[in-house]
Amino acid sequence: MSATMSLALIATLAFGGQPVPSGRIAEACSGTETVQIGTQPAKTVPYAITFSADLAGKRYCYDACGKDQTYPISDPLSQPIKLADLDRGNQVRRITFDPATATLSDYQVFDIGLGKVTRQALGTCKPAEFHAPWTSPQ
Repeated sequence: MSATMSLALIATLAFGGQPVPSGRIAEACSGTETVQIGTQPAKTVPYAITFSADLAGKRYCYDACGKDQTYPISDPLSQPIKLADLDRGNQVRRITFDPATATLSDYQVFDIGLGKVTRQALGTCKPAEFHAPWTSPQ
């Protein structure tokens, strides 16, 4: 089975048997985020993000999807979809989207020189307008 067919099958199964047009996802997510800086007590704050993902093109983006808002999808075939799975230097970032439950999980740890910042967000998502991720001019 080709990668494109696999993406189409996963997208169809993940959305309750309804096909995802062209393997595209667009969601507006909101929920809460827990943030801890160094040894300070953790705080819970509102969390909101809008993203679009092109599974076949293996890219996702935020808001208007400009060059600085577009990133490669870590694993478009995973379930949930791993948008980001980064562990380098002083940053760890894991973002997953589960189309079956319409939930987004966003975990990040980074060092700002004053101590580690740890973020853990969970959002419930609803369909939004799709914006194509930025592509380099040919």
